[in-house]
Amino acid sequence: MQHAGTTPGLDPGTKAEVRVAQAWFWDGYYVRRGVDLQHKFGSEVSTVTDLDIVGFTFDASLKVHKHVGEVKTGKSNNTPKPLDRALWARGVRELVGAETAEITTAFKVSVSVRDLCRQLGATVQHLDDLTAREDRLAIKEVADVGAHGDTIASLRKAVHAFLKKDPVLERGYWFLVSEVWFLEPFDAVKRTLGLIRELGKTWPEEAHPEAMRAARWIFAESISIITLNLAMIAGRANTMDSATFRDLASAELAQGDVPYFAVAKLSERFDEYLSKVLARVEAPAEVRATAMGAFHPTTPDYAVPLIELISRLASEAASCAELPRQMDVIIFERLVRRRELGETLMDRLSVTRSTERLVKLIAAFLRGQAALPAAVDKVLTTKLTRWGSSLAPGETQPQLFDQPDADKAEGVAHGNN
Repeated sequence: MQHAGTTPGLDPGTKAEVRVAQAWFWDGYYVRRGVDLQHKFGSEVSTVTDLDIVGFTFDASLKVHKHVGEVKTGKSNNTPKPLDRALWARGVRELVGAETAEITTAFKVSVSVRDLCRQLGATVQHLDDLTAREDRLAIKEVADVGAHGDTIASLRKAVHAFLKKDPVLERGYWFLVSEVWFLEPFDAVKRTLGLIRELGKTWPEEAHPEAMRAARWIFAESISIITLNLAMIAGRANTMDSATFRDLASAELAQGDVPYFAVAKLSERFDEYLSKVLARVEAPAEVRATAMGAFHPTTPDYAVPLIELISRLASEAASCAELPRQMDVIIFERLVRRRELGETLMDRLSVTRSTERLVKLIAAFLRGQAALPAAVDKVLTTKLTRWGSSLAPGETQPQLFDQPDADKAEGVAHGNN
């Protein structure tokens, strides 16, 4: 395995972000690195190009907490100092709805500056602090796995370069690394599911390795993001009775760019007007009945199974709170890196039978709503190694996710250790 510091194509800033994101993940956060701001806000954002780190944590009741991180490794006169970054992060927190921020810096920071940053809702860690944190978390045991590490950082760059050839696919890329992170959970699920439905119609052949790597990354990222947002919605479901939640979910799923209740009110006014017009022209009763409600917002065809899925996730809140991180590793290890999870990794993730059951519930929902490629369905439904296996102690899981020979020849690009 190559460390980020020696991986070709990763600049020092990216290498540091990779380390911080990995540390956050093993400290209990669902994490993403490099969430693009300029694509979302365009020229209105000029002083920063992306959120270096964004993380989410869930408590046992599925209440979600959002956090952001800023990573600066330079020490020149032009490099913003930690207090400057803390002031900047205060505004970013407001923009994205984050509760706290963390500043990673190469500058030595005094106690007074740390205290001032804390008053602004930001903690500060020096790069030496990051190293100590990595030691505490025993990162070496789980380095470069799942969606984190130098391999996936390099892969994301390669995927973007490949997708630039196709405007439609590049649009999907920017959705996953920018827009989706600024959507409400229901809207994020709807639009990400739409992306899966479209991309599921075509799955590249193994003879086209660049297209295959891009497809696997897009599906893994999409399913991981959907799982995160399902957990957020399940947390909302746990704050209300089932009937109220069904009404809320139906309204959220039915609305588009215009709020549901505004469209519903407009539809009622239109029904009143149309009823008078049809009565004046003496239209048959069945025509009048059919015309009523024609403009009322309707839920998508998957509304009922989605609401049922969320209700089942909410009923297992403690297990569901761990699921986004678990799914993130499962889908990236199996689908993108094409390898099985080991015992150490599953122990660190607290994978249980409940994990396997909830993953299969999500897989069943996705299979019912989109034409999942066989490879994607396989990684979601194949048993995890520690249950239902007849393997003797010391034996390894059959290589269900082996790379084809053509891919093995390019091991580093695929994340082989």
